[in-house]
Amino acid sequence: MPSPSVILRCSSCGTLNRVPGEKLASRPICGNCKTALNYSAAPINVTAATFDREMNDWRELLLVEFWSPTCGYCQLVEPVVRDLARWKAGRLKVLMVNIQQEPSSCSAVSKPWPRPPSSCFRNGAACRIDGAPRERSIWSGGWNSSFEPGC
Repeated sequence: MPSPSVILRCSSCGTLNRVPGEKLASRPICGNCKTALNYSAAPINVTAATFDREMNDWRELLLVEFWSPTCGYCQLVEPVVRDLARWKAGRLKVLMVNIQQEPSSCSAVSKPWPRPPSSCFRNGAACRIDGAPRERSIWSGGWNSSFEPGC
């Protein structure tokens, strides 16, 4: 069964390109300007200034992880988030927001919680993910293969 296609925005000309999932590893190029289409295989640290651009340039599944360097839970989840970004490269973009350096970026999300949760978006529509999977399910591939939040 072929992998579903993803939509990647060209960083040079801004054109949206539909790329079959099985062609992601072969460095696809833009159909308009022939520039290589870039996508991240690692979480991207964002600031208030870059958050909107990073979010709006991605049409596929987007995971925003709010974290703090002094949070034990954040330190525990960080390797899992990095692995998830690598495993789902091209299908999932992971943004990391340091809430100590960027408190304004999470103020709208953090009202009822002491620490903002992870947030998920697809095509600009917000989805909600609270908590994190257990490491055992990550390494067995259970969460990785079924990671599709209800958007």
